[in-house]
Amino acid sequence: MADEVQAAQTTEGVTAATTEGAQAAAKKPTKINRMDAGALASKIEEIEKTSMTGSKYFKHLLQRKRELGV
Repeated sequence: MADEVQAAQTTEGVTAATTEGAQAAAKKPTKINRMDAGALASKIEEIEKTSMTGSKYFKHLLQRKRELGV
């Protein structure tokens, strides 16, 4: 009986972990070099609101914006 309960708990844990992994994969961010001008502008605006303008990510966004000539 205890083995059956333990097996059921293990199966539920695997299912929950798999579901979380699928959700994380669905929210995978777009690479900077694949963003268009609109996506860049929205990301830059979002980072400026959070005052994280010194981050490397922000600097890379600005560099990509210059490359696109926007």
